[in-house]
Amino acid sequence: MTFLLTEDQRMLQDAAHRYLSERHPLSWARQAAERTHAERLAQWRELAEQGWPALLASAGQDGLGMGLGLGLSDAWVVAEAAGRHLLSLPLAANMVVLPTLLDAGINGLAAQWAREVMQGDRYFADASVRPDGSIFIEGAGEGVSALSVRCTGPNALLLERYAPVGGLAGLDPTMPVAVAARPDVLDRIELPIGAETARRLRTRLTLLRSAELLGAATAALDMAADYARERRQFDRAIGANQAIKHRLADDWMALDDARLAGMAAVASHDAGSENADLDALYVPLLAVEGGRRTVQNAIQTHGAMGITWECDAHLYLKRVLRLAAALHAEASCTELLERIWEGGAAVAA
Repeated sequence: MTFLLTEDQRMLQDAAHRYLSERHPLSWARQAAERTHAERLAQWRELAEQGWPALLASAGQDGLGMGLGLGLSDAWVVAEAAGRHLLSLPLAANMVVLPTLLDAGINGLAAQWAREVMQGDRYFADASVRPDGSIFIEGAGEGVSALSVRCTGPNALLLERYAPVGGLAGLDPTMPVAVAARPDVLDRIELPIGAETARRLRTRLTLLRSAELLGAATAALDMAADYARERRQFDRAIGANQAIKHRLADDWMALDDARLAGMAAVASHDAGSENADLDALYVPLLAVEGGRRTVQNAIQTHGAMGITWECDAHLYLKRVLRLAAALHAEASCTELLERIWEGGAAVAA
């Protein structure tokens, strides 16, 4: 198995970095919660023009003819770029749910939502339903409906669309969030699915969240390395000190290990391998561990300046911590390790 990007994927990666550098600079990410609905929707339309929301939708799926029909390996490239540039729109969640909406058929409410998302006329904030019935919303904002997707049985999927809730700058100021204690359900769709579809939804979102986390952590590492080369003490760059350069090298290795695990997992997923679910378990485990350590060390490398609002390092720290919390909400490190051991034992048997 090769972990090198194909020529098409390199072109996709270059296009993503170029667009996000020009159209979504850190100054935009810093003020994400203050953006109007019109501004956010205008940016979503630009993402739709790039084709990113429809990356995982099959070309011509159910007669709509608007999907790109690419694999999770391609979506990983875009999600990592989105994390590196702290994209303040819930792209990964919309990419993952879009094929399910299209699977509902070319007619009906779900198909209408799919068309609107792909055409750039709407996007959904990502809603997670809590045990007490409240919802936590990522990408919240005035005029933005939230969508939750959850299994209600072994062969049933429930989609609920909620009334818009104003977003606030929470832990991660680059992604507006909200909590609704009594969410107003506008629409409810029940879809008959197989167990494989539900598992694929969870796996895709976990992998793309991990890619986004690695993108943010890599940007923080690059920022710390640049600072270590430029900042001088006692007439030499602080990066010459072993306490700094060895730590940065260790962080690079940790992120590279997680990225290689991610690329192996998405390739396994795209190939329909019987070990795809097991391969995917390693990714959030390595990404969270390596990503959190990297962004924390990036703050330390900057010294006292690293904890100031003016230094961008804290933005990457908060993005990584938010994504790490989301991934651990699905499964803790202990649970992931247990599943890995159980999966390994099953394969060996």
